[in-house]
Amino acid sequence: METGAEIVSLWPRWTDSAGTMLAMNALVRSRCGTCGTLLRVELEDVVARFGPGHSLIDRLERCRMVGCIGSTFYLASRTYGREWTALLRDPALVTSFETAAPTRTALG
Repeated sequence: METGAEIVSLWPRWTDSAGTMLAMNALVRSRCGTCGTLLRVELEDVVARFGPGHSLIDRLERCRMVGCIGSTFYLASRTYGREWTALLRDPALVTSFETAAPTRTALG
């Protein structure tokens, strides 16, 4: 019987780096686990700050919502209308965001 640690996640190659996602015109969002806020991520800015090889997988950032002290994780989609992939691989991170607040957008 396999344990969770022995199972290897298969990731689409286009999620490997910010530069690859930018070249593919992928969509990226950040989502806060505390307040649920969903924000657009500009890949041009990520590549300019960290370089094209920077990975967003298992990266956490501080929430940008005023008054929130939560952490955000990243989601990516190949294009509009496609499934969003949470860029979380670490089992501890996946577990910590399972009880995340419901997603909030400007529409409610």
